[in-house]
Amino acid sequence: MLAGMHTDSEHPEGKSHYLLVRSGGHRCAIPVGAAKLVTRAPKVYPLPGSEPRLLGLAQIAGEPVAVVDLHALLDPEGGTGGGHELTVIIREPGGGSSLGLAVDEAFGVVAVADKHPRQEDDPNWVAARSSVDDRLVLMLDPKKLFVEPRNG
Repeated sequence: MLAGMHTDSEHPEGKSHYLLVRSGGHRCAIPVGAAKLVTRAPKVYPLPGSEPRLLGLAQIAGEPVAVVDLHALLDPEGGTGGGHELTVIIREPGGGSSLGLAVDEAFGVVAVADKHPRQEDDPNWVAARSSVDDRLVLMLDPKKLFVEPRNG
C-alpha cells in the first residue's frame, strides 16, 4: 500500500476519496463515486477518422463504451500514453452513459484533503491539483470529461 493510502475504515473525516491512476507521466485522481469499474484493457475497435485520443469502442459488460487515452487528453502535444494496461470505466454524473479511460496503472483509493486551484493551462476537465506522496496529482472532473472533451 502506498504511503498516504487508507482503507475505507481509516479515512479521516473531511477528506474526499479518489481512485489514483497513472497514465504516461501523469498521476490523476478520479472521484470514487464516478469510478464504475477498473478492468484490464479490453479489445478496442478503432473508429475511422476519429481523433488520436479516442482509441475506439470496446464492449464492457455487454455495453459499447468509448475508450479514450487519458494521457493524450492531458497532453495533446505529447501523443498517446504508455501501455494502456487498464481501463477505468467512469459514469456520467446524473446520467447513464459510461466512458473508458485508458491508463497504465491504478494505485487504489486515496483520501485527499488539500486541493489547489487548477492552473490556467490545465485542460477543462482538470478540476484542481493536489499532492499524494509528495507527487503532483491532477484531480479530474468527470462531468467535464463527458461534456467538454474537445475543448481542453
